Amino acid sequence: MKKIIILIFGVFCSSAIAQIPPPPISRSSTTSNGLAINTRKSTLIEKRTTPLGKFKNLNIQKIVTKDVSDNSSESLLGIMYEYETFDEISRKTLTIDKNELGKLIQSLQTLEQKENEKTNIEAKYKFVTRNNIEFGSVYHESLNNRANYIKMPSNNYSQNLIEYNREELKELLRILKTAELEL
Repeated sequence: MKKIIILIFGVFCSSAIAQIPPPPISRSSTTSNGLAINTRKSTLIEKRTTPLGKFKNLNIQKIVTKDVSDNSSESLLGIMYEYETFDEISRKTLTIDKNELGKLIQSLQTLEQKENEKTNIEAKYKFVTRNNIEFGSVYHESLNNRANYIKMPSNNYSQNLIEYNREELKELLRILKTAELEL
């Protein structure tokens, strides 16, 4: 009986020790998949921002990062948003590369067409960028209109939703098309 208990105890202990922990989750510290120059080490990086427009509380910018040692550079669209609370002031810039910007413009043009359609069908649309900026539209049957929004990723839930109307959608598209030409 003693041998069986010792044997069971030994099997239990060896199985507990033999467990392999899961690999650690690594998170990227960059805000875009396209910031290759920005992540280089042991080199001098230059960053220049050029304002392209303002939409609501968003500052739309052209961001050019340049490796001074080999003169390689890349251009991205930057969307900077900021908010202030009683105890905190925060400013964050998220980026969109030229390919993704083209897809975003195309999606927003489709939403613009949907706004012009007279339908009673309740439909929702969204386009999410690599940096989790959500551009969307929701049809409200009770109000008989479409509500457009931009949802910025944020820890503060009350500060991350920007709503805009049909005319403001045209203005956003104009700014983004100009930005696309600049990149």
